[in-house]
Amino acid sequence: MSMEDCIKREIGGREPADVQRLVLDQAKCNDGLAHLAPFENLVSLSMNDAGISSLGSMPSLNMLATLKLSDNKIKNGLDSLTRLSALEKLYLGGNQIPDLEALDPLKKLSKLEWLDLEGCPVCSVPGYTEKGV
Repeated sequence: MSMEDCIKREIGGREPADVQRLVLDQAKCNDGLAHLAPFENLVSLSMNDAGISSLGSMPSLNMLATLKLSDNKIKNGLDSLTRLSALEKLYLGGNQIPDLEALDPLKKLSKLEWLDLEGCPVCSVPGYTEKGV
C-alpha cells in the first residue's frame, strides 16, 4: 500500500492538524516523506519496514517526540532529523547505519534520550556504546 493510501486509512477523515499519532508501518515510501508535512502536531510517528532509504524530504515536525524507523534501508543522511527539535526517542534498529560518523548529526538533538540501533552495522564498531551520540 502506498504511503498516501496508508495515511488516508489511518486518519479516517480527520484533519492532519488534529492527528497526534500515525502508524505507517510497511507503507511504501518510495516517493519520499513530504506527505507528512501537513501533520504539524504529530507526537508519535511509526514507519517501520516502509522501504525508506532517504530522509531528505523529512518535514519539520516540531512536536514529534517519538520516531520509529526500524527495519528500513537507511545508511546515512540523518542530518534531516535535526529538523525534529522535540525528538526524544528514535528507533533506527535494523537499518544499514555503517559507522559512528553517520550518527554525528544526532548530537544536535538536545532532547534525544533514547536511540535504538540494534542490528545496525555500527553496533559492530568496538566501543560504540561508550562513544555516545
